Amino acid sequence: MRKLLWVPCIMAFLIGPRPCEAQLATQVSDLVLNGITTAGGPNPAFSHAGHFMLGASQGSAEADQIFAEQAIVTFNDRMKNQLTNFPLGSSSGGFTYTFDSTTGAFIRSSTSFGPAFTERAVPLGRGRFSVGMNYEHTTFSSFGGESLRNGAITFYLPHTDCCAGADTPFNPGFEGDWMEVALDIKAKADTFLFIANAGLTDRLDVGVALPLTHVSLDTVAHATILRLATAGTNPPIHTFVQGEDVLSKDFSSSGTASGVGDIVLRSKYNVYRTARGGVAAAIDLKLPTGDSENLLGIGTTQAKVYVIASSEAGRFSPHVNFGYTASGAGDVTPQFGVPVTGVSDEVNYAGGTEFTPNPRVTVIGDIIGRTLRGAGTIAADTISLPYATGVSSSTNPVTGQPYRQLALTPGNLNLVLGSAGVKYNPSGNVLLTGNVLFPLTSGGLKSKVSFVLGVDIAFGG
Repeated sequence: MRKLLWVPCIMAFLIGPRPCEAQLATQVSDLVLNGITTAGGPNPAFSHAGHFMLGASQGSAEADQIFAEQAIVTFNDRMKNQLTNFPLGSSSGGFTYTFDSTTGAFIRSSTSFGPAFTERAVPLGRGRFSVGMNYEHTTFSSFGGESLRNGAITFYLPHTDCCAGADTPFNPGFEGDWMEVALDIKAKADTFLFIANAGLTDRLDVGVALPLTHVSLDTVAHATILRLATAGTNPPIHTFVQGEDVLSKDFSSSGTASGVGDIVLRSKYNVYRTARGGVAAAIDLKLPTGDSENLLGIGTTQAKVYVIASSEAGRFSPHVNFGYTASGAGDVTPQFGVPVTGVSDEVNYAGGTEFTPNPRVTVIGDIIGRTLRGAGTIAADTISLPYATGVSSSTNPVTGQPYRQLALTPGNLNLVLGSAGVKYNPSGNVLLTGNVLFPLTSGGLKSKVSFVLGVDIAFGG
């Protein structure tokens, strides 16, 4: 009966907080580009509320506005696609067997219990199968080398051009004011990965991995009016409180989502075998079963084709993987008129070793690399904000002091992770696992350390 105690836990997970009305996938860009408003100006007949919301642009401010929209939407798009495509634990079974025709019994084909986030060439064995579950907790901490917390990531919104056909840079001059938006983002993901594997023949394994995911995303935008053009005006033209000189205000958006993620169908065929290893070819097919609008899935099909080589040398069991992931486009609907890249193809590579200090324990170390083709790298860059020296439309623009804003450099994005852990066999064909996953590069969306706990049970024979 105690074995069924996990059922209400999983049910509570599934029926927990549902998505808020706003979509999590576009939470950041919606908040920054639509959710920040100022108060009206000193003239009741002409309100200044919402003049930094980046509506339809015209005239000389258009280039600045497009640049700001591109920066924010690109950041949101890249963060979304990397958060929903974070590596999960390996779905490979820990116990592998081969049939001994001389004794008529199955014997262990490997003393190691296998890797944690990569694969080995050794098959499960004909008629064998295993089931298991991994739990992974990830708290994301930085993007593009900048902390997600405490306002380290900033964007700058120009004043919306109010006067079509103007032949001066700022008409009137108060359009030279800007708004700084500093972000504080809390992004977390908890995933239960349910795993089943079966050995159809002595060489062919098939399997399925079903993730149940809970995602929470909380964004605070600390907005500050930069009075580059209207400093000293009284009453203030741009303010967050009508009639008062209030330059800063926080705006926030938060939400959670729970549900089925992207299901993975797997197959592995051992094309060359030795007594303690060999070479295998594998295919993983990820199906778009998760809600991509709320960060539960990537929104498209992915097919990963890869080669696995592994062996055993005493207590060490090295392994390497190399492959390519072909991705569908995913959601490429422009946001605020800005094109997005969607999901990238990937070059995948990994390597590591297992160490078996005694028959019940396997210690694991892996390096996992992914090259996201065409995803580009995003890092802080220095920009200057043009503004007018006064509120007169006849003044010429000057360049403001340098500011830092994330910018995209086209090309590939390289992500490298390290993992370390242990697998323990308490009794029979039961395995308990514990692993940590940590970044080795500064690019892209990173977590400090992700924790993975799991259990695996083998049957058959």
